[in-house]
Amino acid sequence: MNKKGNQVAYVRPGVDYVEALGSGTAGRKKIPTVWVTAKNGQKWEIPVDPKTGRVPNEYLFGRFLDINRGSRNGRERNILIDIWKEADMIHEIPDGGFTPQQLIETGWWQAVNESDIEGIDDTGARAFARELEDAAKSAQAQGMKMVLLMPDESQKRVRDIIARDFNASEVKKAVRNGGIIIKEGNPGRGAAGCYIPMQETSSLKTPVIILGKNWDEETLVHEFTHHLRHVDQTRGGLTRTPLKLNAGGERVSSRAYDRKEYNSAVNLEEAATVAESLVRIQAPSTGANGYYTATKVHGDTPMERYTHDRTTLVTDKPMRGRKAEKQVTGKFEDTSISHLGYYRPGSNAANYYKERKAKGTLPVPVKLVRKTKKTDATKGTVAGPVGATAAKSPNRRISRAKR
Repeated sequence: MNKKGNQVAYVRPGVDYVEALGSGTAGRKKIPTVWVTAKNGQKWEIPVDPKTGRVPNEYLFGRFLDINRGSRNGRERNILIDIWKEADMIHEIPDGGFTPQQLIETGWWQAVNESDIEGIDDTGARAFARELEDAAKSAQAQGMKMVLLMPDESQKRVRDIIARDFNASEVKKAVRNGGIIIKEGNPGRGAAGCYIPMQETSSLKTPVIILGKNWDEETLVHEFTHHLRHVDQTRGGLTRTPLKLNAGGERVSSRAYDRKEYNSAVNLEEAATVAESLVRIQAPSTGANGYYTATKVHGDTPMERYTHDRTTLVTDKPMRGRKAEKQVTGKFEDTSISHLGYYRPGSNAANYYKERKAKGTLPVPVKLVRKTKKTDATKGTVAGPVGATAAKSPNRRISRAKR
C-alpha cells in the first residue's frame, strides 16, 4: 500500500443497517460508521462503537474473516495462512481501541494480509480461533475460521456441539467463503439467540451468531443451521433460505419486499430451521422453542407440539448432513412448526412453502466449482498440519498508533 493510501485526508459519518433472524430481533438496526478518505482518494467505511467512536475488536475480527476484502491485489485471502504465518509488522491495539483514522494509518484495514494486529490475526488469535478437535480430521482446521468471543468453557461447548451435530462437509461449507463470529451477548428481547447474515446494507460482511445468557445445544444448532441455509449453495428447496440473496450471497434488505411476502418468507425460514434443528440435536430441550406458542396443531400446549415434532422427525437417532436435510423435507408438512405464522401480515410456513413450490420459485441447489489456488499468500504458506507450530518472522517490528 503506498504511503498516500495510509494518510488520511478527511472523515465523515455514515451508517450501516443490519437485520437479524430471531424472535423479537427481526427489525432493522443501525450501526454507526465513519467514512475515511485517504490522500490518494480511496475511501473506506469502518463501523464504530456509538459511544466511543472507536473500532471494537469484534469488527476487526469481522474484517479479518472476510476473505473477499482487505487484499491489495483483490484476490481471496486465506485465513489459515494469516493466522499461522506471522507478518514482519505487528500493530498494537491502543487503549480503548483504534480510531478509524488510526486504523487506516496502519494500512491493515486496506491490506489485512500484509501486517498483523496483535490478538486479531497473529498467532495470538488462537485464544478465540482454534481447531475443532472432535470433528473429522479433514474439518478440524476449519474451526480456526470461527472466532468464538466467549469464555473458554463456553468455547469448548460450542466446538463440541458443532463437531457432533454437523458433519465434516457441512463444517467446511459453513466457512468456505469466509469465517463466522459466534459470541455470547444480548440477542434481543425474547430471543434465546439470533443470526446476523452477510447483507448488502452493511460494510461488514462476516456473519455473526449471538447466543443469549442461558443458551443450550438447540440454540446453537438453530443459529448455525440458519447460517448453513444462507451460505451453502448446494442446498435447495426447503433446506435453503427462501429469503432473497443477491449475486454475492448477501441478504437483500426487507425494504425490497412487499411486507406480506417478507413476513411469509421469514415464517418459512424460521419453521424449517426449527425442524432441522430438532433432527440434529442429541436430546430435546427442557422447554419448547418459543415459536411453538404461535402454532395450534398437534397438541394443546407448546411443549406437546414441540414433543410431537421431535418424535415425528427423529424416529431412531439424530441425523446430520444430507440425511438431516432429506428427513426435514420428507416430514416437514407433518409437523406443528410448519404451521408457524408468527410474523404478520403473512402466510404461515406451510402455505408459503406450497405456494413457492407450485410456482417453481424455491431455491435451486448449485454444484460447487473447485477453487483454484489463487488466494493471496502475501504472508507465506500454511505451516504444517493441525497442531503444528506457527512460523515466526525473524524481522518482526511493532507499531503503536499515534495519539
